[in-house]
Amino acid sequence: MSERKVVRRNLAVTLGIICIILAVGLVGVFAYYTMTLNNKNSAYDNYVSNHGIFNSDYDILISQNTNLQTQVNQLQAWLDGNKTLLNQTETWLDDNITYYNSQLVNLQNQNTDLQNQIADLQAPKLVEVNLKAEDNRPAQQQTYLHVYGYVCNVGTDTAYNATLYVEAFQGVVLTFNTTISLGTINGGNYTSVDSQVVYPGYALTAWQVWSSPTGINHSWGS
Repeated sequence: MSERKVVRRNLAVTLGIICIILAVGLVGVFAYYTMTLNNKNSAYDNYVSNHGIFNSDYDILISQNTNLQTQVNQLQAWLDGNKTLLNQTETWLDDNITYYNSQLVNLQNQNTDLQNQIADLQAPKLVEVNLKAEDNRPAQQQTYLHVYGYVCNVGTDTAYNATLYVEAFQGVVLTFNTTISLGTINGGNYTSVDSQVVYPGYALTAWQVWSSPTGINHSWGS
């Protein structure tokens, strides 16, 4: 074998040995770092597990959030319940306000009616008591309408210038239209009437007596 071939073979063997050493070294380094990382992770896990770091804080936050959400839900339920109660109360108040307003109107109307009745009772009002109006035609004497009886003021107020109006007809012809003064009649009092209204001609066919203040309105006929 030549010297050049021997050198080449030795060089190849040397390079092969070097490659093997490098490969073994790389494998060793990779294994070392892998083992170191696993050891660190294992130590970290053990520390976290033993001391509760992060997991404990997370659980606390979750628990607080759950409690807060529960309180929010309870508050919302309370607000919804009170809103419903408020709406029901407003409806009840509206209904009662409408009812009491209608009652107030009714009472006001009743009060107005009572005031009117009181005013009517207080106002002077004349009524007849055995009041008569008779056509008298005595022989050879002046004919006349005889008005007599009693007039009473049933009101509580005084009737001033009380008057009887007397009207008579002969057929369709107005025979006379006159007045009989009664003067002043106090409330609850009466006065007598005895008056003759003279007229000429034929007999009366119809006659009427009414009063002021109002109350008397009586008609007669032949």
